Amino acid sequence: MNDVLRAINNIFSDDFELVLSGLSSGEYNMEYDLERTNQVAKGLSQPIFRLYGWKPWAVSLGANQKILDIDKKKCEEYGWSVVYRPTGGRAVLHANEITYAVVTKLAPGQTSHSIYRDIHIILLEAFKSIGCKELEFHKAQPNFRDLYKNEDVSVSCFASTARYEISYKGRKVIGSAQRLFGDTLLQHGSIPLDSGYELIAEVINNSNDTKKNILREYLLSHSATISESAGRKITYDEALNAIFNIIVKSNFDLNSKSDFSKKNVILN
Repeated sequence: MNDVLRAINNIFSDDFELVLSGLSSGEYNMEYDLERTNQVAKGLSQPIFRLYGWKPWAVSLGANQKILDIDKKKCEEYGWSVVYRPTGGRAVLHANEITYAVVTKLAPGQTSHSIYRDIHIILLEAFKSIGCKELEFHKAQPNFRDLYKNEDVSVSCFASTARYEISYKGRKVIGSAQRLFGDTLLQHGSIPLDSGYELIAEVINNSNDTKKNILREYLLSHSATISESAGRKITYDEALNAIFNIIVKSNFDLNSKSDFSKKNVILN
């Protein structure tokens, strides 16, 4: 059994849906994920692994983040909506990226930490399969208390890398956040494919030009894109196909006992 198949079987104890939703508004994306989480929690829906993008670009805030961190008027001028994620974490500008959402029920004895690791195993292998190099798991956990004291940079999700997140030459390439609803887990992840996400610095509230430049430069030095790791431009469709193919291929592993015929692949 390969690492990806093992990760999938750890995340999903039974059937799940692979949902490819395309590009949608921030409001739709967050409402969809929360609704599916509620349905899974009530036993009305199967768990999901969802892949999607954002059109137009949008800023999402962590569930407990202050709306005053973001200049909503400035976002409107850029044509960006501002939404809250049901999960935690800090602000993200969803620009040239692909986003994932996983909703699953925790089995007895299973932890959210193991799900976090297993999702990143799948993503790591997917991006390696299309030529992304020097990607690895981040081994250390940052001191978030100290980070949050630095108001110039702490507002952004991509200012730090947590354990088991994926990095490129020590710079974060995937930002993920979780939330438990009883025994039902929702995990979100933002995967920048190209530049654009760093423009979050332009809409941070009460920031002068100096502070905006500090945040922008900090993000660029502490985070990276999938295209950087590949040494070429990776499009949304290529990233989507890489993740889709690694999941489907692992489930068709003839040496495994996994019965893919029981797994639903839903294209929205």
